[in-house]
Amino acid sequence: MAKGIMTRCGNTMTESAYLAWIRSALRSKSLKWPPRAEALKLARRAYKGANKLQKWEFLCAICGGWFKMKDCVVDHHPVAAGSILSVEDIGTFASNLYCEVDNLRVLCYEDHAIWTYAEKMGVSFEEARTAKQTSSFMKQDKDIVIQFLKENGIAAEDYSNTSKRKKSVEKLFREGVIPECLINTNKLE
Repeated sequence: MAKGIMTRCGNTMTESAYLAWIRSALRSKSLKWPPRAEALKLARRAYKGANKLQKWEFLCAICGGWFKMKDCVVDHHPVAAGSILSVEDIGTFASNLYCEVDNLRVLCYEDHAIWTYAEKMGVSFEEARTAKQTSSFMKQDKDIVIQFLKENGIAAEDYSNTSKRKKSVEKLFREGVIPECLINTNKLE
């Protein structure tokens, strides 16, 4: 089918828009799926902190941190919900999306973004974490990045341009040297 041709909904939607509309409707309804609620229930505990308005906190299945509900997502694992690239994919997508609780886990947003990136790029979780952290840190002002590199013993020739700075930052991150500004602040104590 040619790209951009309106063939659906009385010739008002492209095939892509039609499939996106179906995916959106299915995902919206999945928020009320009982096994999803059960997964959240299994990952929660009573909150005992200072915020009187917060009743529960939720355990991230990857990092083990406790988070507010708004900082969590229910992830399909080990079988991902997948995507809808054609009409033939709708059945499989719906079947995977509306799964049982044993295929669901609660993740913090940061770990979910890293997990999704790792799956998409075909790399390990740790490689994805390093790539995401590097990308985030490289958005800082150049002087902040250079100061971080200097403080960690990186030679001037290894940060003389953006490409070299990025490689040096990645190297430090792989070694576990992470600047304070990237440490997750959404975790509850």
